[in-house]
Amino acid sequence: MSTRDCIRLDGGGGQAGPHQQPVGTWIRFNWEDPDDRAWLEQDAGVDELVVDSLLAEDTRPRVVEHDNGLLLILRGVNLNAGSRPEDMISLRLWFDGDRLISTSRSPLRTVEGIAHRIEEGTGPADLGELLMELVEGLAERTDELIESIEEEIDELEAQLLEGADRELRGRIGQIRRSIIVIRRYLAPQRDALARLSTINRPLLASLDRGRVREQADALTRLVEDLDMARERGAMIHEQLLTRLSDQLNTRMYILSIVAAIFLPLGFVTGLFGINVGGMPWVETEMGFWWVMLLIVALGAGLGFWLKRRRWF
Repeated sequence: MSTRDCIRLDGGGGQAGPHQQPVGTWIRFNWEDPDDRAWLEQDAGVDELVVDSLLAEDTRPRVVEHDNGLLLILRGVNLNAGSRPEDMISLRLWFDGDRLISTSRSPLRTVEGIAHRIEEGTGPADLGELLMELVEGLAERTDELIESIEEEIDELEAQLLEGADRELRGRIGQIRRSIIVIRRYLAPQRDALARLSTINRPLLASLDRGRVREQADALTRLVEDLDMARERGAMIHEQLLTRLSDQLNTRMYILSIVAAIFLPLGFVTGLFGINVGGMPWVETEMGFWWVMLLIVALGAGLGFWLKRRRWF
């Protein structure tokens, strides 16, 4: 069964009635659905190259002009249950002036939220406004994700000040991987919006280019925030490794001091433990205490000598 949803805009923020002329039509579907793929390939009236881009397995954010329309591919934060937010969902858009076709593999809250508002009569008035709200909604949720990453980095820095912990290495590594994945899509998305703001075609007459430029500038700021977060993550990782290395060196140093003191003491006890004739103090009742006094004196002398040598 097809998952395709056709929404006819009435120009006032709601859906056009059965006998009302719409100002534009929004068609959204799941590109993995066989029926929807068949409709797009056979009945949608879209150029074959555009169809291939809309149905591609993997995509990169970009804007491509065609003779009769505009192809826009964006990425949105994955907020679905059981998914990681940084596994960003590809939203593919085809706009020809009369229709806006949007397709994605998984639901996007931005898309679902706008569709719900149209049902309530408080949605975008036309396709240009709809396209703009999609762009802004994706950027807003990406901003929230980056803020959560920055807050987690702040928390890691606070924990690092309290003391080094090997468990922090795993969390730092996960954050740095998330940053890399997000930036991989965010940087070209910024370039795509900057490109969109410069396109001057009649079908984009209803698009507010000033708002598009603002979104491109906002994405530039988000990319800079990601770069800063990545640098902070690298710095935290280096500091953590330094702390752990210092801890290891301190422990090895203490063990070395202990070994340096007890090695000669072990030699003395081993020497007095051999079972041969002629051992001193064997027949003396105070022999044991003489040996203990020798060991204590030797240990104290070694400790004093190491202290003079500034080994500790």
